[in-house]
Amino acid sequence: MRASRPQGVGRHITVRRQLLIFFTVAAVTLCVLGFGAIVASRSVAQHQAFGDAERMTSRLADYVVAPLLPMAFETRSDQRRDLDLAIADRLRDGYLVELLAWDRTGKVLWASDPDDVGRTFTVPDEVLAAIDGGVVSSDFTQAAEVGHPGLSPSNEGLVEVYVPFPDGEHPALALEAYFDYARVNATADLILRQMLPLVLIPLLLLQIIQVPIAISLARRVRRQQVERSALLERTLIVSEQERIRIAADLHDGPIQDLAGIGYGLGAVTRAVPAEHQALLETMQDTTQQAIESLRRMMIDLYPPDLGAAQLPQTIADLAIPLRARGILVDVSAQSVPEDLAGQVVTTLFRVGREVLANVAEHARATQVRVVLKMETVDEHHPVVRLDIIDNGIGIDHGRLDRRAEGHLGLRLLRDRLFEQGGSLTFVVGPDGGTAVSAVLPATRSPLIDAHASSS
Repeated sequence: MRASRPQGVGRHITVRRQLLIFFTVAAVTLCVLGFGAIVASRSVAQHQAFGDAERMTSRLADYVVAPLLPMAFETRSDQRRDLDLAIADRLRDGYLVELLAWDRTGKVLWASDPDDVGRTFTVPDEVLAAIDGGVVSSDFTQAAEVGHPGLSPSNEGLVEVYVPFPDGEHPALALEAYFDYARVNATADLILRQMLPLVLIPLLLLQIIQVPIAISLARRVRRQQVERSALLERTLIVSEQERIRIAADLHDGPIQDLAGIGYGLGAVTRAVPAEHQALLETMQDTTQQAIESLRRMMIDLYPPDLGAAQLPQTIADLAIPLRARGILVDVSAQSVPEDLAGQVVTTLFRVGREVLANVAEHARATQVRVVLKMETVDEHHPVVRLDIIDNGIGIDHGRLDRRAEGHLGLRLLRDRLFEQGGSLTFVVGPDGGTAVSAVLPATRSPLIDAHASSS
């Protein structure tokens, strides 16, 4: 079986990554605000253009068209000629495109285009609203009501405006005007050029001011994290050394003494009278139980003779406290190379001890599977893998760091595995519990040896 090359998991967020997140958020904010400014400027320009078109059409209706009616309805009248000339002057700049006067029947009584005069069309709703309700309205349109496909000079569409004529002796009419929508886009571009600097330059200056502050704070936080981790690491190393010393004392002292007592009791069994045999057997059982209890305590502290050859049995022994709680533990521990680095052996033992302690105390599991095996990334990169899978209530990230309780803490172990070129992952198990996988290179590396010597 070929495994993927182990990757570091759960690294601290570096200063560079923190700053990258900060600058990314700032860039996204600037883009969002810039896009919002563009949309807002377009909306403001359209609203302003429609308002200008409505006011211009109302002035044309009140001060140009209305005074020349009704004589302007006659084709050859002086008023008609004066009205045509007045409107022609206003058509030259290209903004005003066409002007029409409607009655409520849909008939065009007068238009800037002579071909439209006298024609009758389906009366637009806006004409009725203007005549009956005095409503001034404007909207965007691609084509005129009277059907001039090439009416828009810029082919960008038209602003269509309807205004009512003043009441009086003349019939109630509606004046319709078309304006080139290109002027709206030009206005939008102008407003955009005015708004974007006002919106983006203060934000950009704010970001520039925040950059050195953010860099300083990020470095300070990272420095404090490094110092705190180093302090905890030194404390834990001292704690581990004390554990090793106590475990060695138990192994070389009380356990050996009790083992000697057990051998001695076995040697005198035949010389003891029959009536004392039961008492002697009880003493032997009690002695053996004390030895087993001390051995479990020794393993929980730290096996003093832990090495590559003892690692499979040591991992298997870690399951003893779980079995004592009634948890079914299936252990499959393969042999590992005898030249496996001592730091790798120690780290795997620590991972197994911490994970199984968490399972026993918090997982509420009924079954646990422990697998220790060798895998190969390629022929030059063999790895040793420790998988611990339970069927408990699932991973509790709050329990990963138990340094305050005197435990090494899986978060710190995860950092240690990463420093050694390995990984420690926590995922949901196949039965809904937690699957923990520790992967470490099986070959020695200068980084591992240096870390081992420093510890």
